[in-house]
Amino acid sequence: MILSRNTANKNKRFGRGKRKFIYSKKTYTNPFFRRKRTAIARPGDLSANKIKLTLIALVVAIAILIWLLFFSALFKIIKIEVGGVGEGTVKEIETAAWSQAGNRLWGRNNLLLFDKSELGQALNEKYYLQSLSIKKVLFHTLKISLREKQPAAVWQEDDKFYYIDNQGKVINQVDPLSVNRQSRPLVENLSGLKMDGRQANINQSAVDYILALFNEFKDKKHDFEIEKFILDKDINTVKMAIMDGPKIYFNTDKTLAEQAAALDLLIREKLKDSFKNKEYINLKYGNNIYIK
Repeated sequence: MILSRNTANKNKRFGRGKRKFIYSKKTYTNPFFRRKRTAIARPGDLSANKIKLTLIALVVAIAILIWLLFFSALFKIIKIEVGGVGEGTVKEIETAAWSQAGNRLWGRNNLLLFDKSELGQALNEKYYLQSLSIKKVLFHTLKISLREKQPAAVWQEDDKFYYIDNQGKVINQVDPLSVNRQSRPLVENLSGLKMDGRQANINQSAVDYILALFNEFKDKKHDFEIEKFILDKDINTVKMAIMDGPKIYFNTDKTLAEQAAALDLLIREKLKDSFKNKEYINLKYGNNIYIK
């Protein structure tokens, strides 16, 4: 059958003779092939992992710290430097510091763990210090710098001798053989009142008075040498004992200049060579001088 040209054009226009395709949104799966599902991390899982990692890191850090402090030699104290005091005191302080640092049970030989306050308390109990500095110098050095109070006088109580400052505070005990009577006054306590802790039974004004007496007569002004000063039960009284000579009584409530001038006049014009033969000279009552 032969189609006319018009019929062919119609068929072409309306699509006759073409294959039709039908599209659908449905999907089909192969029962013999399974896709791998993509795992999606939930926020709760991420937080748990972070916590675990943080805990592990913390445990590791603590373990490293413990090793450094207690087992490693990184901060071990190797050197102790002491300055500001004499050689004898330096050795004593070094011994005290090494004794504290040598306790390995608690890691005290570690510079970071060394207790400076404990050492400072021990040194202040043993010495009367004007200043004290304890520094940790990385990585192995402990540096101790201190300055003791300067002694103003020597305090004798019973058979013991002590350095004291100008407030009567005891600095430390001293060997009687090392006491120099020409450099500082020796004060003997016969009052019956003993030291209270580190405080001698003398106040600052009494120390000042004795120092003034010592400076007045220490250069053998009247050809005599001071043996010691005595504090006893007599109130407001300082007794200056002369070597191989009398004891001279001074009143601490009266000016030293007046009493010293009276003594000078008495020795030069009246006693002269008999001065050392006297037992005592009492200057406490002004113009009334008692001599025995």
